[in-house]
Parts: sequence; structure tokens; C-alpha cells
Amino acid sequence: MRTIVTVVVALSLAACTSGRGRGGYAEGPGPDGGAVAAPAPVAAPATPRAPVGATLAPASGPMDAGALARETGMQVQDLGSSVLLSGSDVRARFFPGTDRVSIDGRSTPMGAVARREAGGLVVPAGGVDAVRRALRDAAAQRLAMQPIPLKMPVPQPVKPPPSLRDVTISPRPAAARRTPGGDPSWTAFSAAERSWKWIVVHHSDDTEGACEKYDRQHKAKGWDGCGYHFVIGNGTQSGDGEVEVGPRWRPQMHGAHAKTPDNRFNDYGIGVVLVGDFENGGRPTARQYEALVNLTRWLMARYGVTPDRVLRHSDCKATACPGKLFPWGKFQADIGG
Repeated sequence: MRTIVTVVVALSLAACTSGRGRGGYAEGPGPDGGAVAAPAPVAAPATPRAPVGATLAPASGPMDAGALARETGMQVQDLGSSVLLSGSDVRARFFPGTDRVSIDGRSTPMGAVARREAGGLVVPAGGVDAVRRALRDAAAQRLAMQPIPLKMPVPQPVKPPPSLRDVTISPRPAAARRTPGGDPSWTAFSAAERSWKWIVVHHSDDTEGACEKYDRQHKAKGWDGCGYHFVIGNGTQSGDGEVEVGPRWRPQMHGAHAKTPDNRFNDYGIGVVLVGDFENGGRPTARQYEALVNLTRWLMARYGVTPDRVLRHSDCKATACPGKLFPWGKFQADIGG
């Protein structure tokens, strides 16, 4: 009896084994009595691969200010009340405990607060993206302003004229205006240059400040941003002797710093302010003064401004600006007046 059961079990197992198709699916009779084919095995979806040589975009998220500076090739400077990232095209200033970043004098929301942590400054994702975007825009603008080389035809040799008596030599076209020295950001224009006629020197009449501060104050008055074209820091909210380019300079907008009935000093006067109160005991720092002399000489050379057209604010209207302690006589001598 045991032998018969063993044989039956073996035959049943053999029948089950022969009734399986590929992949372990049983192949049994269909509704019409025919065999049902086993489904083909399903291949796993292929994992997409990045193209060879593709560059992945930097991950977006909070970053340490030092790491952001290294990524973008900028210099980082901790000024205490702010942290400055500066490059040849872009300057970004972060203020710990606030949710805004000043990029080239323009205040931009970051969506979160910059905070000090482990001896550094953590920049929110919105600030990181704003700096990267400003660098991309500056690079695109610089590329767009590059002259397109013209392919000139190769001159063919000609026979000399029998006499040079009546030959007229045409003068060469004037070369493009170039001014030696100066910071690259001073010529990063987004519009045609204005025909500037004056340079007007101011003091800020306070002890601490930067372009971002005056931009905010002037907007609160209903103005269209910081009224000065350049702001020279004293080391409080910007670097000592740092020349900040105001939001008016690149688009070559008129100033809002020396109002007169005919408005000529605003329309055609470059406004330069030094942070400080030079009327009530303060004096320009050595670096501020040096930066002012260098900037003024550069502006004079570029726009043909003579020393007699470099003015104090008080030369334009009744005011004490830039203060009785500003060394005007020395300044005039140093710029060639």
C-alpha cells in the first residue's frame, strides 16, 4: 500500500512540474480547450542617467557665508553688524537677525532670517539663490556689452599714385573711451552714460551707515531709492573706505542729493557721500579720504570734469554739508585744483 501511495504522489508532482511555463506561471486549458500562454516576464524600468559631462546645479538651501563665498569666488568680510561678500561684479551684504540682503544697494527679501552660528553666518536659501542669480545676471550683462568683432576684408595691394601732393589722409576714428584705474563695478553700465558736468561731495550727517541704509531712508521719503551715486563707508555698516555703487549709477539715473530751482546739480551732478558727521567733531578716516580722491580723479578723467566743477553740497545750496571739519583745501590740492 505504501508503494502505491508513493507512486501516485510522484506522478502528481511530475504532472504539476510539466504544467508550468516560463517564470513559474501554470499553463492550463483556456475556455475553448486550448492552452493559455504564460505572460512574458516584465523588465524593470531603466534608471535615467545624466548625460555625460552634464554639470549639476548647486543644491538650493541655507549655506554658511564662507562656503557661499568660496563657491562663487567672492571675498567675505565680517564687519560685525553685517557680513559682506564682494566680487568684481556683485556686492552682497547680509545683516544678522534680518530677512533681507542688500545686493549692490538693492534690498532683497530672503524669506528667512540670516543667523550667526558657530562663529559664522548662516545665509537662508533665499539669500543664496539671490546671490547666485545676481552673479548670473551680471555675467550675462557683461557678455552682452562685449563688442562683436567685425571681419574686415583683406586689403589688396594698390599701385602708389604718381604724386602724393593731392592725397588726403583720413583721420582714424576716435577710440572708445577708456579710463585707467577704477573698480570694474564703476563701468558696469546698463544704459548709455549721462553727460555729467559736476561732482558734488556730501557727508551723511550721521556716524554709521551704508548704501542700503540710505536707500531705505530715501524710499521712506517717497524718493526712488538712494539719492547718491556712490557711498564711501567708514567701517561701521560697510568697509572702511569701501566705495559702494548706488542703485542710480548703473542705469545712469539723475541724482537726488542737491536740489535747486533748476535742478541742474541733480540732473548732471554725480553725488558722492562719505559716511560720517564732519560738522560736529567727526572727520573722514584715512581710507575714506583716499577712496574719495581716487574716485573723484577717475570721474574727472572719464567725464572731463574740471577741478572748479568739483563742489561741496554747500556750494550748491545753503547747507553746512559736508561739514566744517572736512579738509576741503587739501582735497582740492589732491585732485589738482
